[in-house]
Amino acid sequence: MKEDTIIQLRQPGSFSDDPLTDLLRASARQLLAQAVEAEIDAHIAVHADLTDGNGHRRIVRHGFLPEREVQTGIGAVAVRMPRARDRDPGAPGGHIRFTSSILPPYLRRAKSVEELLPWLYLKGISTGDFSEALAALLGPDAPGLAASTIGPGPRAWMAETKAEAEKAFDFFIEVYGAKFDKAVERLVKDRERLLTFFDFPAEHWKHIRTTNPIESTFATVRLRTVKTKGCLSRKTALAMVFKLILSARRKWRKLDGSNQLAEIIEGAPFKDGIKQIKYAA
Repeated sequence: MKEDTIIQLRQPGSFSDDPLTDLLRASARQLLAQAVEAEIDAHIAVHADLTDGNGHRRIVRHGFLPEREVQTGIGAVAVRMPRARDRDPGAPGGHIRFTSSILPPYLRRAKSVEELLPWLYLKGISTGDFSEALAALLGPDAPGLAASTIGPGPRAWMAETKAEAEKAFDFFIEVYGAKFDKAVERLVKDRERLLTFFDFPAEHWKHIRTTNPIESTFATVRLRTVKTKGCLSRKTALAMVFKLILSARRKWRKLDGSNQLAEIIEGAPFKDGIKQIKYAA
């Protein structure tokens, strides 16, 4: 009789001891391999009548690409993409290439996972928490789950210049406009306002691009007013809010680039965060 009564608990998001998931993943890998094999066989069959200068078949099998993993709803599935070779790429009509419709080049995530990302964001999960959330769904060893790798592409608000931000904005509309038309419509409506910070000093950008100054200012006020809700008249509540803000401002720090506020008030022009100096003719 064993004296050891320690039982190893399964960690959340771990698939290592889940026979069903292992079976599904192995089956998915086999099915995927069969599908891409059928694709390349069909590609070669379509060009079976083409020959090179030596009378040999022009389009032939040419090994495999390095193995890669694709993120799916059941975790990472390893795939080996077969290659085809064109023995006469300089022939009329140009080089004939094989491109899989199932596994396009550089595909890293299945469409179902791609569509999951904006849904998680809309449900209140920040990009910083995506790694933990997706690890529970796809497995802890799933690669490419960092916040920097799951965004939709270039980000409208972290660009160095307004021109780059405009390109990123257009890219976002192109990718998500059809699926999330209402949300994109709202962003397009406020496009100019969202990019206004480029007309301010670069030191001010991080303050303009966040609601933290507003939230921090009223955090103390909200805490007190929630506790005293219904116990004050409007006049008394306004007086209390005013006093709370006066008290809270003792802990405030100056905004970065506060020495440039006077220039902003005077209407000094800024472009991409840099003050525009007018030279005399």
